[in-house]
Amino acid sequence: MIDIVSQKIKRIMKIKHISNIQLAEYLGILPQSLANKFSRNSVSADELIKILNYLDCRLVIETEPDVSIRLTMDDVEKEE
Repeated sequence: MIDIVSQKIKRIMKIKHISNIQLAEYLGILPQSLANKFSRNSVSADELIKILNYLDCRLVIETEPDVSIRLTMDDVEKEE
């Protein structure tokens, strides 16, 4: 995950008053592990979708002005 995505997630967390501890608990990892993932930009695509789901956000890839692809928890669950 690139640094700008980590920054935006942290910003959303701040706006929504969600702590690293809360997010880490949701992901089933230690808060230090989450901090390491953010600092190393090593959040996987599955984790990113789970994080965005927890934050009540969506990941949308726009390929053209009128074409967008939404990635949801359903996409993660199908692969597991």
